[in-house]
Amino acid sequence: MTTHSPCVVVGYDGSPTARAAVELAVERVPDGGSVIVVNAYDLPADWYGWPAYSELLHVPQSRGSELLERVAADVPALDRVAYETELIGGRAAASLEAVAEARHAREIIVGTRGFGPVRALLGSVAHELLHVARRPVTVVPVRAIADEAANNSTLDAAGAARG
Repeated sequence: MTTHSPCVVVGYDGSPTARAAVELAVERVPDGGSVIVVNAYDLPADWYGWPAYSELLHVPQSRGSELLERVAADVPALDRVAYETELIGGRAAASLEAVAEARHAREIIVGTRGFGPVRALLGSVAHELLHVARRPVTVVPVRAIADEAANNSTLDAAGAARG
């Protein structure tokens, strides 16, 4: 029997909700476990041919690498846990589930960006993930961080009024 340390997989694209998702993953990872921060990028169509394909692939790979290199600076809470980063090409939902499956993750956490009325409820990645995941999925909606920011500014204003 193979044992695996408990982990939580979290999608990261640098957005405010992705940062909130990483913070939530830090809170949820069990003692002795780790957070696996994943940046998944879409692969370009292969009909472009190798030279063009390679150039088209370089852009999302570079962007993803840069995001993952600075994730600890963007989310200081990561300093409290063991974490790893993974850059993977493919559809985001399928890639997150593949990493979670390979790592025997307990949960997948993603943020949504709330683009447009059609995708505002969950977001396309979160929606697809709910259909492909074989483990619990937690979604951090953009409204959650907006509400938290509003609450914090109200608290800051109340503190300033007392001070």
